[in-house]
Amino acid sequence: MNASGTFRTTLLATAAAAMLLTAGCASTLPTADKMQINPMGTVLTYHRKSSGSLGNFDGQVVWTQAPATWQGKPVISSGAPQAGVGLHDPVSFGLMANLNPAGQPLMSFEPPIDYPWPLQVGKTWTVNHTVTLYPSGNKLPLKVDGKVESFGDVTVPAGTFRAFKLVWSINQNEFETRWIAPNNGLATIKRHVERPASHPQGAGVLDAELISRVLPTQ
Repeated sequence: MNASGTFRTTLLATAAAAMLLTAGCASTLPTADKMQINPMGTVLTYHRKSSGSLGNFDGQVVWTQAPATWQGKPVISSGAPQAGVGLHDPVSFGLMANLNPAGQPLMSFEPPIDYPWPLQVGKTWTVNHTVTLYPSGNKLPLKVDGKVESFGDVTVPAGTFRAFKLVWSINQNEFETRWIAPNNGLATIKRHVERPASHPQGAGVLDAELISRVLPTQ
C-alpha cells in the first residue's frame, strides 16, 4: 500500500472511531438522582395565571423557603402570602402537607408527593397516596400516574434551563405538565395544570413560570 492509501485508511479509521464515540455520547440519557436543596431564605418569584376551580388570579406569587417543623419533625417551609405554605421533606423535597396563608393545616399526604427518583427520560410511575383533610380528619385516596417525557432547554423570564419535562394525572381528572431542574435546585421552572368539567371542583386552568430566584446573602 502506498503512502496515499495508508493515509486514507488512517483517516477512515479515525472517522469511524469518532462516529462510535459520538453515538455512544448520544445514547447516554441524562439522569437526576435527587433534588438539590436551596439554602434557607431563597426567594422564588413566579408569574401565575389561573382561572375556574384553580382560582382567578393573574400576577406574581413569591415563595420563600425557611426551616419549620411538622408533627415534631424538621421540614422545609415554602410559603407565599398569595398561595399559602407547602411543607417539604428536608431530604427529598417531597410535599408532605399544605397550610393556608394563616398557617393552618389544609391537607397532608402519605407518603409525601414526590418525583420518581432517579429521573430518566421514558420512566413511568404510579403512586397511591392518602390525603388527610383538616380539620375534619377525613381521608381520601389520591393516585398519581406519570411519565418523564423529555429533557432539554426550557426558557422562562428567569432564563434558559436544561430541564426534565414531566407529565402526570391525579385520579385521572387533573392533568399537569411540569419542567424541573433538580441539579439546579428548581422543583418547578414552569407548569401547566388543567381540570376538565368532570373534576369534582369543576373546570380550571393554571399556568406558572419562574421570574427570578434570589439566594440569601452570606
